[in-house]
Amino acid sequence: MTPRRLGALAGVVTLVASGAYVFVYLYRWEWNRAQISAAIFIGVEVGLLGWYLADRLRSLSDRVDQLGASQHGRRLEILRSTAPAQRVTFEWLRDASSRTNVFIPVLLGAGAALSGIAWLLERLSRATAGRVAEHGLAAKLAVLDVPTGGFLARPHDPTRVLRGPVP
Repeated sequence: MTPRRLGALAGVVTLVASGAYVFVYLYRWEWNRAQISAAIFIGVEVGLLGWYLADRLRSLSDRVDQLGASQHGRRLEILRSTAPAQRVTFEWLRDASSRTNVFIPVLLGAGAALSGIAWLLERLSRATAGRVAEHGLAAKLAVLDVPTGGFLARPHDPTRVLRGPVP
């Protein structure tokens, strides 16, 4: 007996037993046990139904694959015979063996030149912008300075807290 048949047999036995116990527990007025048996019955029923449907879908898929495999070679031949000729979309790629291509080296050279220019600009800006940035930052942070008399410039009155906010 195959494992598939053993699994199906176990599912059917569980389905029959749990269905019988639902009625036994209902006859005995044991509601909680009847609900548990009913839940097991529904779970096994859904599992067996899913297993059966998956098996049917697998067999249908196998039949479609067998039918398609016989016609696959003929379809492939038709597709290859009716395919349009390949074409080159960029003119500079057409017949590349007759001329020297300098497209990539020019791009690499331009990239290296632009990197050098960017390096020089960064060095120049680091040398000149440091002091200006410090002065601007100091001016912006002046708002956060401690007041000249300090935070406790007013005389400390302990009863001020008890009075609440003064309008």
